Amino acid sequence: MELILVNESKLKVMLTEEDLEDFALKAEELDYSNTETKRLFWDILSRAKHSVGFNTDGMRVLVQLFPSRAGGCEMYITKLGIGCTEQRESGDSEQPQLHYKPSHRTDAGTVGPGAFGFDRMGRMLTVCHRLRSIGYGGKSAAYLGDDRRYYLFLEGLDTTGYLPLDEYSFITEYGTRENLEALRRFLSEHGKPICQTGAVEQLGVLSAF
Repeated sequence: MELILVNESKLKVMLTEEDLEDFALKAEELDYSNTETKRLFWDILSRAKHSVGFNTDGMRVLVQLFPSRAGGCEMYITKLGIGCTEQRESGDSEQPQLHYKPSHRTDAGTVGPGAFGFDRMGRMLTVCHRLRSIGYGGKSAAYLGDDRRYYLFLEGLDTTGYLPLDEYSFITEYGTRENLEALRRFLSEHGKPICQTGAVEQLGVLSAF
């Protein structure tokens, strides 16, 4: 089990198949309604509190899961805010919200496209490279605007609302979310295409360094 503190409100947990076997679980069977998953989850929170200082006492949390091909999974735990301050041993504390989200490889394209802007070409290339390396399979396009910024359209990432804290959350470390329709109108008059189809696949092989 590997615990990675992303920031004060988000934790990444990497579990191997062997880690799950210790709790008699499989990645596809994780469900907060069963005792084994609860035991695993509270074990993770206890370790996170003492090893990396990720304290969720009295807070509601959102948990997202991504099964791996090797039989383990990646888990993202995000603090949502104050829940119930009573101890969970009393049985009255609010249960964490456990949301199972399937791998992006099976649901790319089920959500409308999103758009991201980048100050430098290198940052967009880095994002394309990382997306390509994790198997992103949605449609993508890249443009250069007259404002000297670079723009990337990605199918399956709706950025009009909450961007899930999943394998795609790293994108906002390099660029900013953009209003899709406003950006389309801007680029229709003040932009030119770099790669209108397969941008991630084609640009992802270029070096950003």
